[in-house]
Amino acid sequence: MDIEKFQQIHLQIPSPLHEIHDSLWSEQNIRIFIKRDDLIHPIISGNKWRKLNEYIRLAQQTPDYSLLSFGGAFSNHLYSLAYVGYVMGIKTIGIIRGEELNIQSNPYLIQMNQWGMNLHFISRDAYRKKEIPTQLGEIRFILIPEGGYGKLGLKGMKDLSSEIMQEIKPDYLITALGTGTTALGLIQSYNIKTIGILTLKNKKEIEEHIIEHAINAENLDLHTVYVFDKYAKSHDFLDTFCALFETSHQIKIEPIYTGRMFYGLYDLLKKKYFESGSTIVALHTGGIKLTDGAF
Repeated sequence: MDIEKFQQIHLQIPSPLHEIHDSLWSEQNIRIFIKRDDLIHPIISGNKWRKLNEYIRLAQQTPDYSLLSFGGAFSNHLYSLAYVGYVMGIKTIGIIRGEELNIQSNPYLIQMNQWGMNLHFISRDAYRKKEIPTQLGEIRFILIPEGGYGKLGLKGMKDLSSEIMQEIKPDYLITALGTGTTALGLIQSYNIKTIGILTLKNKKEIEEHIIEHAINAENLDLHTVYVFDKYAKSHDFLDTFCALFETSHQIKIEPIYTGRMFYGLYDLLKKKYFESGSTIVALHTGGIKLTDGAF
C-alpha cells in the first residue's frame, strides 16, 4: 500500500480545526482554535504521523531498507512506527532503552513484536550513545532519530502548516516541545509567531537544532517555566487542569505534552501576553496515553 492510499483509507487528513470559548480570552477579544491532530488516527495521532510521513515516503522508494528508530519501553513513537510498518508492509526495527527488557515486558512491546517490528534491547549507556546492535549485521536501514526528529521530520510539518493556513490566518501558533521538531518545522514552513512550551529541560538542544538546520527563529518564543521540575513528572495540579479542560471543552488532553501546553496558554492569557484581537491556533499533538505509564 502506498502512502497516499494509506492516508486516504486510514487517516483523517486534514485534521479538524475547532474553536473553543472561555471568558478568559473572549473578554480580551481573542479567538482560540485547536488543530485536532489527535484525531488523525487512534494510534498514529498527532505529530507522530507528521514526523514519520517523509521517512515512510523514503522507505517506499527503497523497499530493501528497514526503518530503524529508538525509544523507551512505552514509546508512542515506536508504537506508531511499528503499526505503520505492519499496515504498509515496511520492515521496522526498534532499539529499546533497557537491556533488562524483552518482547514480553509490557503490552506495548508485545504488540510491536506482533506487528513485526524487530526489537533490540540495549543498555542505557549504549542508548545514550545511540549505538546500533551488532546483531543487525549487514541489514540496511534508514535511521529515524529518536522521536522522529531530523531533516525529514521537519519537512513533514509542511502539510500541517498548509492545512492551517488554508483554513485560517492565525496571529500565533502554540505547541508543546519535546525534540522541537513540530515547532521548528512550522517555523521553517511558515515563519509566523510561534510559542513553544518546553516539556523537558532541553532549550540548549532546541537552539542547537535551530543552528543545525539554519532556521530563521526570530518569531519563535520558547517558554521553559512549564516543565515543572522534570520531564513527565506527575503533578496533581496538572492532572486537575487536564480534567477541568476536558469537562469545559470536551477535548481530552494529557499532562505531559498537551496539558502543559494548554496550562501555559491559560497562564499567558492571564498575564495578557497576547494583543487584543489576536487569533491563536493551539496544536493538539496527540500524546494521549494508550496504557498506564505510556508516554
